Amino acid sequence: MKKYIVFAYVAIILSLVVSCNRDEEPAIDANDKNSVILKFENFFNGQAMYGLSGVYTSSSSQKHKFSTLKYIVSDVILVKSDGTEVKYHYQNPDKGAYIVDQSEEAITHNFVLEEIPAGDYKQVKFGLGISPDAFILGQEKQALFWDKAKTNGMSWSWASGYKFVNFEGTYSDALDKNFKIHIGNIGNPQQSKTPDVYKVITLDLPQAAKVRKVIAPKIHIMADINQFLSGKNKVVLSDDNAQAMHPSKSIVKETAENLSLMFSVDHVHNN
Repeated sequence: MKKYIVFAYVAIILSLVVSCNRDEEPAIDANDKNSVILKFENFFNGQAMYGLSGVYTSSSSQKHKFSTLKYIVSDVILVKSDGTEVKYHYQNPDKGAYIVDQSEEAITHNFVLEEIPAGDYKQVKFGLGISPDAFILGQEKQALFWDKAKTNGMSWSWASGYKFVNFEGTYSDALDKNFKIHIGNIGNPQQSKTPDVYKVITLDLPQAAKVRKVIAPKIHIMADINQFLSGKNKVVLSDDNAQAMHPSKSIVKETAENLSLMFSVDHVHNN
């Protein structure tokens, strides 16, 4: 009888040891690297968005429907738990910029950051648009992304620069009026003497993103498109403001601020 008790006790101890080993996190090796995936998902006031098919209502009771919904994300910075910053192809749009396009079939739009050093990350920062510092490096140093932006309707001429945000569609109860809101800087704002509408977004993570040799975390970022018209600045589309592209226009400045506040991190997958 005593032998059975001893064997049972040993079996329990072994099972606990095995269980602990399974739950143990892989150690951080400074030489290890892996990817981090930023998964952008657009939604509208808690409602999922599927392509461009939806009709939405603002807080001012204005109906609107998108035919184009695109924005640029760039200059990503991942911040470790100790405050160390890892910049991903900073000021290099060819490798460090991404266009979120709601017309794509996928619900999430995945920006894959490659070769990220192992560590625990507590925060993510990124730009909405292309920074003035990146733009003034010149067209040749961002030729690949510039061509991509042109192909995707996210640029004007080089002198005018990028469209950071391209929102187009119809509005009114009958959805029979057109709107076209393009947010972007006019070249280098210091030279053009125009407002700088480039925005930097900082988001805390609800749990650490743990980059390991065998772990490539996924950071799920939600973008509430309801903020476009119903954010900090309440915007009502009209014949006077619904066709706007210059950063000095009130609706461009107001919606740029609204959209900079539309992002939040829903969750992190460490698997």
